[in-house]
Amino acid sequence: MRTSSSRSQVGVRLAPDQLRLIDEVAQSIGCDRTAAARQCILIGAHLLRSGHGLNVNRALMSLEILVADCLRRARESDPKSVDALIDTAAKNVGDFHA
Repeated sequence: MRTSSSRSQVGVRLAPDQLRLIDEVAQSIGCDRTAAARQCILIGAHLLRSGHGLNVNRALMSLEILVADCLRRARESDPKSVDALIDTAAKNVGDFHA
């Protein structure tokens, strides 16, 4: 009987470009192929299962537009608030996205 902590092995054939992608992920996050494949599955499976795709370029562009507008408004209303806004954002990135 398997316990909930046991792992199953799955074999899959990948095209050369797919394997290169796994290798690139492994190199960028500093892990082996197996861990990289797991990360790809964890991230991709949630998006696919929920029916949502993610256009990263569009998401980043939207965020940059929001940031630029937010900083512009902050500078117009109180230039000192810009530093506080950036410090808070940096802290939040560290706390929630590290």
